[in-house]
Amino acid sequence: MQLANRPLAVLLAVVFTSSIALSQPAPAPLPTPIKLKPISTTPITLHMVDESKTIYQAIGKVAGLTVLFDQDYQSRHSVQLDLTDATLAESLRVVGLVTGTFYLPLTSNTIYVAADTRAKHVDLDELDDYTFYLKNSSGQADANEIVTALRNMLPAEAKVYLVSSQDAIAMRSTPENIARAQKLLTDLDLPKKTYRLTYTVTDMDGSKLVSIEHFSMVTVSSMQCVFKQGSKVPIATGSYNTVAEDKKAAGAQTQFTYLDVGMNFDSTLTGMGTTAMLRASVEQSSVAPTQSGVGPQDPIILNTSLHGVFLLPNGKTVKIGTLDLPGTTHHLDVEAVAEPLL
Repeated sequence: MQLANRPLAVLLAVVFTSSIALSQPAPAPLPTPIKLKPISTTPITLHMVDESKTIYQAIGKVAGLTVLFDQDYQSRHSVQLDLTDATLAESLRVVGLVTGTFYLPLTSNTIYVAADTRAKHVDLDELDDYTFYLKNSSGQADANEIVTALRNMLPAEAKVYLVSSQDAIAMRSTPENIARAQKLLTDLDLPKKTYRLTYTVTDMDGSKLVSIEHFSMVTVSSMQCVFKQGSKVPIATGSYNTVAEDKKAAGAQTQFTYLDVGMNFDSTLTGMGTTAMLRASVEQSSVAPTQSGVGPQDPIILNTSLHGVFLLPNGKTVKIGTLDLPGTTHHLDVEAVAEPLL
């Protein structure tokens, strides 16, 4: 059996599953929420038991705020409040929790208080539309994770939608929630780590060193990377008879396919701080010296493989396994090292 007369080929392919946006519109300015500017910034200390309206008005008097109430607001009696050296924001948040209410800033020194219900939020919240463009997501899965995090971290009334074709997140909510979403995206939409992943394959014949080969590739965290080195071997897949123009048999034609023979590395490396998790498949194949018995165009392919998940401390070489080569006294020791790139 003869190998195909083809040069040794090295194929290094990093498979990116995300589409690459050629350009994205410049982000629009974030909606600006109204900020309270109380006349007095003196820490608030209040110890009282009274109606919820009276408590709001007491805080407004200390801070120099005008407090307006919703027409459906029902003041709760005998609400206990204990504040010591609290800021205005802390005081309003505590009162809202104990009274089941929320407030909206109307101006820098005026707030509007209503019952904290979904219906009132729908009626009163000042909503804005905003679109965030993802910069570093590497596919649908990454974008879905970010959208899920936003929906879980933001209030239920915030509307968050993923627009996959634009690598964008459309949001409709209050300016305050949009600002919170921006902060969350700054923390979540980070560039993927890049590594140089190197396999070292040592060919041993018993205890005798035969050869050492290094296979190196650059890969992005959580992305599949495929590396192949070897030859292509022709395999006959079928034959058929052809007919010439004079309607006489022109002879049999044989169809071939080609199999990759050599080393094959299929890797997905995921950064985990000072360690990387490697999900790897390492395969070695070769042509057996014996014939299949079918014919010279149907060789026997010997194959041995290693599959698994391994932890690689950054920059430290780890032996991930040994491949025994069928029909020989040789074995291949396989080591891997992941080095973070800047």
